[in-house]
Amino acid sequence: MFHLQGVLQKVDRPALVLGFLLLFLAIAGESRAERIFFAGYDDGFYIKSEQEGGMALHLGGAFQVDYQTFGEQERADDGFDIRRSRLAFRGTLTRYFKFDLEYEFQGNDTKHLIDASGECVYGVHFLRFGQFKEPFSLEWQTKDKGFYFAERSMGYYLTPGRDVGAMLSGSFFDQSFVYSAGIFNGNGIDGSSEGNQGDDPEFSTRLVYAPFKNRHLPFLSSFQIGTSMTYSKIELNNVDLEVKSTGMASSNRNIYVLLQNTKFGVLQDVDSRQRFGFETAWAEGPFALMGEFMALRYKDLVPSGQRRRDADFHSWYASILYCLTGEDLVLSNGVMKPLYPKHFFNPEEGTYGALCLAARIEHFSGDKDWITPDGFVSVREADGFSIAANWILFPMQRFVLDYTYTDFSDPIRSRVNPDGSVDYIHRESVVTCRFSIDF
Repeated sequence: MFHLQGVLQKVDRPALVLGFLLLFLAIAGESRAERIFFAGYDDGFYIKSEQEGGMALHLGGAFQVDYQTFGEQERADDGFDIRRSRLAFRGTLTRYFKFDLEYEFQGNDTKHLIDASGECVYGVHFLRFGQFKEPFSLEWQTKDKGFYFAERSMGYYLTPGRDVGAMLSGSFFDQSFVYSAGIFNGNGIDGSSEGNQGDDPEFSTRLVYAPFKNRHLPFLSSFQIGTSMTYSKIELNNVDLEVKSTGMASSNRNIYVLLQNTKFGVLQDVDSRQRFGFETAWAEGPFALMGEFMALRYKDLVPSGQRRRDADFHSWYASILYCLTGEDLVLSNGVMKPLYPKHFFNPEEGTYGALCLAARIEHFSGDKDWITPDGFVSVREADGFSIAANWILFPMQRFVLDYTYTDFSDPIRSRVNPDGSVDYIHRESVVTCRFSIDF
């Protein structure tokens, strides 16, 4: 048995220093031979290798807590709600291959897998396969944290949402022309109870053109127009329309319902589902304008004992954005980018983040021929107006205060009282206060 102190006393100190130096150089040489990784934050936390185009892993997610209060006494919906609680993983395996996984923890629904996709990338073009957003609509393609109202417009419920399939996307002429075209199952997210009993796929496409992007006209360089289309042969289970207003987005209420069971009984047959959209947007400095028209048609629905006929729906919105703190609103690659504050929230230095104001008008028109008169669950028309203030403390954290008023052409059943009487609402006025973390 021996003591380390005694050993060190017997060792020549210059030799000891030389030994430690040789050991350090050996460790340093091994470290240089190993691959070095970096960590940081860029639209999500990441770790990546030093090699250009090497492996990288991004960790992101979204957490949104709402408090909503309604102006109608017939509603008993005031309270808090966890609107979203998501975790996302995005990765780069090489410069040619990427993946994306996103999971939703909120709610009791079993369909919690949001995105699960892989990409083959070549330059500005890529082939995506798996489950993800179908290419349709500027509003739908814009990320949640690049969106400045509590909820998307009523026209969102006419869009295809997410589905399983494959899509080719990219751009030409320095992003002057952006395209996406895909083929999907047409049944919604994986595990959906809806199902196409046949094997007919859904075809989707979105095209966006910025005619002045490379024309040396800075004032109009971001102006864009676009169109979207989907088409699919469907089965009766795919007739599943439920349209909601802002105050109904996280509830079971709707402003229009069309399912396999209609006022005429069970549908006997359907031919196809068609969607069409037209969009335009423009941004310059702290100011931006956006607008869209969206239409949905179920072709040749056959009710019991009735003739074939279509069911037609359309919606439009127009919105305006303005940053009081002077940040630029950016349209890029066909979508609105999240706002990046010039100065992060830091009261000690007298900086408080960014403040963006937004206003929107919107309209929904439902097919009156498919409304059950005594059901009080669908309206022929709805008109809405929203104003919102976004206090963006950091790129990943913000507060949203949204007021939305929606007027209904027909009464909607709200609740049945203990005495058997029924309350109806003819309008909806809702204030949404949201604390949001999107990282």
